[in-house]
Amino acid sequence: MEKQILVPTNFSKHAWNALVFGLKLYKSIPCNFILLNVYDDGRGISDRIPGIKIEEDVDAKETSKNGLERMLQGLSFRKENQNHEFETLSLEGDFEDMVQEIVNTRSIDLVLLGAEGANVNIHSSYKSKLSKIADSLQNCAMLFIPADFELTEQSVNEIVFPTTLRFSFQEKELVPLKDLASNSVSPIRILYIDSDSKGLSEEQQNLQQDLKEHFSAIKNTFHRLTKTTASTGIHLFIESRQSTMLALYKRKQGFFSKLFLQSKSDDIEFDPAVPVLLLKELD
Repeated sequence: MEKQILVPTNFSKHAWNALVFGLKLYKSIPCNFILLNVYDDGRGISDRIPGIKIEEDVDAKETSKNGLERMLQGLSFRKENQNHEFETLSLEGDFEDMVQEIVNTRSIDLVLLGAEGANVNIHSSYKSKLSKIADSLQNCAMLFIPADFELTEQSVNEIVFPTTLRFSFQEKELVPLKDLASNSVSPIRILYIDSDSKGLSEEQQNLQQDLKEHFSAIKNTFHRLTKTTASTGIHLFIESRQSTMLALYKRKQGFFSKLFLQSKSDDIEFDPAVPVLLLKELD
């Protein structure tokens, strides 16, 4: 079945970079890439497209459509597009609302988003577009790509997947992670943060086994860190191993939600410098 990949764009370099990452990641997989630009005719698009000044008389709708057309022209020259189809959507409205509406109505498998800098600032304290969509979007996984990160055989080595081992996963919730691991030929490093150094309970051991069965077709290993907080543990694990990708599961209410809600002064700032796959709890 063809994958449905939503790629919001403001026609910036980092948005294009996220799209190219997706094209390479899914180069052998039939996909329909939906290129979305959301504009606001009421106040112009000066805050959405670099280089446009607020006093300039800009037809936002026309600019949006022209920008998407230029993207299609650029894509026509790329070699990895043989398994890919593209469509464009130019919509007026609120960015978060439009993305959620498309997810709800188009059976989207993944939303691809480019970060403006070298870090993926999905921490709520940044109050950025990325942090807002990371918090608000429901029922769909998101993949955040740092600026200038390029997918090559040398640039990826493993995916770190932290877990509390306190609840089971639905198979469909883990599909984007398994796709990412398979398509990038990367093992999954399951990371348990044992803040209290109590070890695994019998129930957690069963959940650990269930998780390994979910990943039975993919190379995976289990790791345990003690006497550390979630954000510090994840940061140190990635840094020490030079891991190149991170996957997080964000429940509507749950332990790792603290990574997105804590204030900057509570711990280290949670702003990974690697691509972040954000899995969401599904209805």
